[in-house]
Amino acid sequence: MNALPQRSEETERQTMADQFPASATHGLSSARSALLEEHLMREITRTESAPVAAAPRRRPRWGLVAIPVAVAAAATAVVLNVTGSTSPSAPSVAIAPVVKVLPASAQGTTELMQQVAAATSGNRHLTIRPDQYVYVRSQVGFSRQVAQRTMDGRIRMDAVHEREVWLPEDPTRSGLIREGGEDVNLGGSGVQVSVDGEAPTAAGAGNTPYAQVSALPTDPDVLLKKIYAITEGQAPGRDAAAFDWVGETVGEAIVPPKVEAAIWLAAGKIPGVEVVHGAVDAAGRHGEALAFESLNERTEYIFDRTTHTYLGERSYLVKDSKAGKAGQLTGISAVLDRGVADKVGEAPSGRKA
Repeated sequence: MNALPQRSEETERQTMADQFPASATHGLSSARSALLEEHLMREITRTESAPVAAAPRRRPRWGLVAIPVAVAAAATAVVLNVTGSTSPSAPSVAIAPVVKVLPASAQGTTELMQQVAAATSGNRHLTIRPDQYVYVRSQVGFSRQVAQRTMDGRIRMDAVHEREVWLPEDPTRSGLIREGGEDVNLGGSGVQVSVDGEAPTAAGAGNTPYAQVSALPTDPDVLLKKIYAITEGQAPGRDAAAFDWVGETVGEAIVPPKVEAAIWLAAGKIPGVEVVHGAVDAAGRHGEALAFESLNERTEYIFDRTTHTYLGERSYLVKDSKAGKAGQLTGISAVLDRGVADKVGEAPSGRKA
């Protein structure tokens, strides 16, 4: 009797990619994502009459249906409270929902990341106390299913809009996400979800997100091994999960310059990464991107072509599928401001929230 031919893991993944659209969380660790999604599903089950804003879930990096949530470095709570915001939101940025799928090449990845690392190393070294908050202001756009309560089918992009986050260094404190005219309060849980792959622990000065990320190796080869260990077993695959970790760790966080430089150098060593010229972020800024393709989605980390500073990211479909045409955006962002705030709802000193 003839045995059925075994399908490769990559073939299985590609088949699923053709059937299902991207679904992810921008800047969110898998552990934190699981906690928040579990809470969200309980809330949806409890009351279906309370609408929530569309925002990210988890890999691929953009989401379809979820509460807006923040980076692993600020994993703080499972208790969410959505209220109306008293602050006017920034005007939307017109971004075409379908972009050109630009050529990508493995040539030049090392050189680009060396330039990025050199620029990052020269950044001002910000520190954050346990009683302070990571503040990030950005422009973002997320995709969602056209048909509600479905897991496949066509997706569409929401209008690009402003997003502000206040992420507490101390997980016993409450944080805030201000997005789409709503305030999403993150209630302090007192449990610190690790950014380095360790088990969740009680809050403490020695295991804050900043302390953990500061302790990461600054040797890119050693760090890449650490990243693989942290993301071991995560979907959709070894290298894709490692590439995701990079964006999750630097997206909405304060990272010491030497560590961030090592992160980008390690990212350039991930098999399959490529350079895309002419990538555009959510603020319309053009730059060079480090890209990775998985499950019919290309994710790009975009850098200023002159200063080589990190601008933001975007993800889109590479080929036509049930989710949409090639070039259909699944998510896009642009970091506009980053700093340390003393209070929730207030921008860093000298800036307006």
